[in-house]
Amino acid sequence: MHIENPFYSSIQTPYTQTNIAPVANMQRKEIGDQAIWTLSSAKAGNGVDQLRDDNLNTFWQSDGTQPHNITIQFLKKMRVQEVALYLDFKQDESYTPNKLSIRTGTNIQDMKEVQFIELKEPYGWYVFALKTKLLNGQENGKDTHIRQVKIFGPREKQNQGLSFPDFKTPEITQYASIR
Repeated sequence: MHIENPFYSSIQTPYTQTNIAPVANMQRKEIGDQAIWTLSSAKAGNGVDQLRDDNLNTFWQSDGTQPHNITIQFLKKMRVQEVALYLDFKQDESYTPNKLSIRTGTNIQDMKEVQFIELKEPYGWYVFALKTKLLNGQENGKDTHIRQVKIFGPREKQNQGLSFPDFKTPEITQYASIR
């Protein structure tokens, strides 16, 4: 997995917190459906499907010893820009992670930590600029709840590799219509 992250050198906070769900836009698209998702453990009825269903009332619940892992693996090289997690300490209390390790690599064996984050009573969407390892829960809870995960990559230019003109140049945009 190739991680595109040109802002690591200048980033002040290793994440952005928001109460608004991150969505695909002109610069990015959600690419999680192109990945193979693996969880270190899960209680029955609280697995990958619930983690990815766009419903903040459902969640993944781990069922085993720490650390808990979410592994997002692509079958081909992908450009990943960010990962977003929805956490809710108000509902999940000690099940809410408070220490996260963001790891990236080209395969499972060469994963390297690129960010370590500590959160105090997190609530909302946390957007990280990629394997996310949950090192510890709030109040040293054994298992964990994560309500949603989204993964975003850059949008590719539509005419990539083709010889179509760039319709945003001044030479072309000066005309009201093109035939």
